[in-house]
Amino acid sequence: MALKKSVALADITFSVYQRPGTEAAAPTLVLLHGYTASKELWLRFANQLDDRYHVLIPDLAGHGDTGFDPQWSYRPRAQAARIERLMSALDVKHAVLIGNSMGGLIAANFALDFPQRTQALVVIDPAGVIAPQPSRADLLFKQGQSPFEIESWQDFQEFYAMTMAEPPYVPEFVLRGMAARYQKRKAQYVQIAEDFRNFDQLDGRLEQLTTPTLVIWGSADQLLDVSSAAVWQRQLPNSELEIFEGIGHMPMVERPAQTATRVQEFLQGIEQ
Repeated sequence: MALKKSVALADITFSVYQRPGTEAAAPTLVLLHGYTASKELWLRFANQLDDRYHVLIPDLAGHGDTGFDPQWSYRPRAQAARIERLMSALDVKHAVLIGNSMGGLIAANFALDFPQRTQALVVIDPAGVIAPQPSRADLLFKQGQSPFEIESWQDFQEFYAMTMAEPPYVPEFVLRGMAARYQKRKAQYVQIAEDFRNFDQLDGRLEQLTTPTLVIWGSADQLLDVSSAAVWQRQLPNSELEIFEGIGHMPMVERPAQTATRVQEFLQGIEQ
């Protein structure tokens, strides 16, 4: 059972879900959500993980219940440093970092900056490299449009359809609430995007990352094209790659059991 709690640091109070594992020596898995998402995105996936793992799911700065401050940096390395401080506050000495999209970019920066605290890395449709083939979202960005900047219910419906190929059922009133949140936070999301999309990218840096890494990608991802997966695998010296056919940008939401099984196979392999 994951417990929701607040963890106050000097300049930020993190909202987190934390689930203690049944084995003291089992790894801690830190799950990092993507841009404009929140910690709740991981719950279906986390529910499929073996009880022996310790699980920590934060709302990243600028997102969810952790909140936004215009004075904060939202650059990936700054976000990674906050996660390191959060781990220290919770007495987590090292962890497996698992990140989706922007969370994958942050997780990779964490592994580069804090290798001694990184047991392994799992990146799921991660941001951070230039895709050989532009995605639908990339083409919109090149036209000066961001699918994440929502001004109406119709905008949100079009955006939501891009995020997943096999979305789970969500009642319309919940989706409308999400759309309202996007509209309310639009200016905040613009500032966050300026930081995370323009700094601490990974092209030319991944070969420095020696941490065992599993790369998972959905073949039908419209936000970050699956052609990027080969870039990650080619540049990472110690990596495995898994492509989920017919799945979109968030395999851990679209197929939580399949994603959790593949992640645990990878973790068991490196624990041996």
